[in-house]
Amino acid sequence: MGVNMIIKTRCFIVLIFLSLVGHSSFAQDIKIMFDEAKALLDREQYALAMGRFNQISALGQDNDLVRYANFYHAISAYHSGDAAMAQGLFTQLEENYPDWSESANEINLWQAKIAFENGELENGLNHLETITDDNFKEEIDALKIEYLTKEKDRERLKSLLLHYPDPIIASNLLTSLLSENVMDRNFVLIDSLITTFNITPKVNIDGMNLSPKKEVYNIGLFFPFQYNGDSANLVRMMNDWPVRFLQGMKLGLEKLAEENININLMTFDTKTSATTTRAILADPKLKELDLIVGPAYPGPIGEVVRFSKENKINFINPLSSNGEILIDNPFAFLYYPSNESLAISAAEYTRKHLTKNKNVAIFYASEADKPRAQLYRKLIEKDSFNVVIEQMIRPNESVKIQQMLVEKIKVDKDSAERARMIAEMDSLLDAGVKKWEKYSKDDFLNEELGIMPDSLGHIFIASDIPSLSASVISGIDAREDTIYYVGSSRWLSSEQSISFQQLERVEAVFTGSNWIDYEKPSVKEFRERFLKKFSAVPKKEDRLGDAYIGYDIMVTYGRLLSQYGKYFQFGLKTKQMVPGELTDNFSYQLSNDNRYTPILRMVDSKVKQSNN
Repeated sequence: MGVNMIIKTRCFIVLIFLSLVGHSSFAQDIKIMFDEAKALLDREQYALAMGRFNQISALGQDNDLVRYANFYHAISAYHSGDAAMAQGLFTQLEENYPDWSESANEINLWQAKIAFENGELENGLNHLETITDDNFKEEIDALKIEYLTKEKDRERLKSLLLHYPDPIIASNLLTSLLSENVMDRNFVLIDSLITTFNITPKVNIDGMNLSPKKEVYNIGLFFPFQYNGDSANLVRMMNDWPVRFLQGMKLGLEKLAEENININLMTFDTKTSATTTRAILADPKLKELDLIVGPAYPGPIGEVVRFSKENKINFINPLSSNGEILIDNPFAFLYYPSNESLAISAAEYTRKHLTKNKNVAIFYASEADKPRAQLYRKLIEKDSFNVVIEQMIRPNESVKIQQMLVEKIKVDKDSAERARMIAEMDSLLDAGVKKWEKYSKDDFLNEELGIMPDSLGHIFIASDIPSLSASVISGIDAREDTIYYVGSSRWLSSEQSISFQQLERVEAVFTGSNWIDYEKPSVKEFRERFLKKFSAVPKKEDRLGDAYIGYDIMVTYGRLLSQYGKYFQFGLKTKQMVPGELTDNFSYQLSNDNRYTPILRMVDSKVKQSNN
């Protein structure tokens, strides 16, 4: 029920009261004039109604008929298009009849409505705060939703929320913050809004609000199997990572079937080619897919991103941390945390726990890693950290980091010492000593570590490339001072060249990136299934897909499809966490990458979650 309609209903009650007013002929004449004016208002003849109500108001008498004539005069003025006159008349009513409690709430409601329409949000909210009758809650909320949700100025919304802690303002601000690029999002404020006001982020998918459920869901795996038809190629392909990933997915199908979840899995060979992928997607039947998994390379990824958005089909990239995939596409998901989420998680830890020495070095392996490095730097510099080194080191040159940490370089001695040595030789020369050059060029130099002791507090590796982290940790382990390592756990799944004991010794800190705990019962169950099916133990790779990831994605997302339907994000956004099958948790409430990134440490040669 709109604001105007509710007011008219209440005014009918007022008219019943007015029928009891006075019995003099003069009072009867005013009553007739009032009824005529009200009838004109009801017939939406606002200009005529204004004239009649104005005649009654001009009588200057202090009775209810005159008061209500003034009230309806203001309403008529508003509907005639003169909101300024209406606002003035309502203000006069408040000034002339400060004790008129019967209509004070309606007057404030109208004043709020007019103020909102004029963009005077603070004024409108002030009027709403003076309404004391709980029966007006519906109209108040309707006004707030209609006008406050139109405000797009983020700074104004923050200011409003500071003075008017209202969940509708908070919800609008949250929607605005979540519309930003992930790299620019203020996740501290976002988390605060959700917690303080108990808000569930809204899912807005091109006006869609339904997620159809099906008996059988169609999932397409788009991977570079690169099968060319010859037997030698087939042998190679069967030992390559895409097939291992597929093996995991097929085991996941069996697991889901035991839970009465039916999935139709189709595979498509993208051959690392955008052209090949585009040709595959041209088949109209693929518009019936409910979920796409993959691809692995930039060209095919671009084609799937376009196809996903155009045809409203969810897809999940199982390998990338590139948050650009998610921009302006509510159907795109990352299995791993994005570069941005990893940077945010690491920065939050650093700003709380690594403040003793605020000098920092940041290394990354490629342009793809650069957003993680840049966001991490931006976040920690807000807390006065000093980034003294930010450098891209290619994987084949990763030993350079270790060399920086452990190798000595020759540097000039301090100026006073150099001056003393020169003065000494000058005095020998003046004295006629033949061998006056007692100091060589090297004597004027000292050997020092390239990175001086205690000159760095920690090193952040903004990459999942194992060689960079291995180089840093080996270098730190060889030093006598304390430098902390902070990085992602994703590379730990590889056959790293450094031991867990070494990681524990240097007190390495990791942001959990879909870490798999091999002690978990579901992981043991998967390994048993794999061994029984393929007579081999599944291999865990560092950056490429493998059976673990294929199984985890199939089981986890198959359950999401079964539980929430084709557009499972409608359910995901209502949950802070959803459990993974092999990994611990996924968090997609605030973005379409997995923001569940616990802090991990090495304890007794095992990876464990840490609160410190």
